[in-house]
Amino acid sequence: MKILPGRFRELWYNFYAPKLQSFVDGTTGDIGANPDREPYKGLQKMFYNYFAKNFLGGQVVSSLDEMMQVLDQAEDIFVSYCSCKKTAGGGEDYRCLFLNHNARFTRKRQLQGKTNNEGRFIDKDEAKEVIQEKRRLGHYGTVLWGLRPKVDCICNCDQYCAGLYTPEIRWGLLPSFTISVIVDSDKCDSDCTVCLDLCYPKAITKNEDGLVTSIDNYLCIGCNLCVENCPNGVYDSQPRKIYYDASIGKKRVLEY
Repeated sequence: MKILPGRFRELWYNFYAPKLQSFVDGTTGDIGANPDREPYKGLQKMFYNYFAKNFLGGQVVSSLDEMMQVLDQAEDIFVSYCSCKKTAGGGEDYRCLFLNHNARFTRKRQLQGKTNNEGRFIDKDEAKEVIQEKRRLGHYGTVLWGLRPKVDCICNCDQYCAGLYTPEIRWGLLPSFTISVIVDSDKCDSDCTVCLDLCYPKAITKNEDGLVTSIDNYLCIGCNLCVENCPNGVYDSQPRKIYYDASIGKKRVLEY
């Protein structure tokens, strides 16, 4: 679909976007209802896996700077409530930034009375303030795309977000290109829980003495919140050896 002419993609996007939103709202409801349920299997799994990677693709970004680089390329910006958080019962938190065609499309539906989204257009300065404030609060960043070659959403995610819990969506949430590593566990303060509190996928393990012992590379999404917020310099980040490159649709293996 991504290689088809832009006008066709726009018409198709306008058709499927409302249906996609309903799908996401329904699926993210599982976060509150049953976050530990098993993923779909067989053909059902194949369908949702394909759908998530091609119609609802997303990737974790590893720093505030990366989020700003994406924002700098945006033309129109519309601040929206987080669908994941709302559907999971956390209320309407206006922290998702819809970009370009997604921003214009959402505003059009708003004017037509087809959505109860009370968001609004904002400029880049205000958008940067939203991102910076959410990062200070310990939110990790993700970027999302649909059929368009450009990113259409910047999200400020936390424990409510579907990429952590709902199997059908998680398959489409790709980790960042980096991974957190322990550089000096002796610096760990046994009374400090900053990293544990910030690690949404629960990838960090401490021993009975309260010292960091390991990071599960499979669970780590590379958000780098532990690296940025550890007061003692226990962590650092390094390139992920194997990662999914969304631009070419293939896995890459780094040699080092």
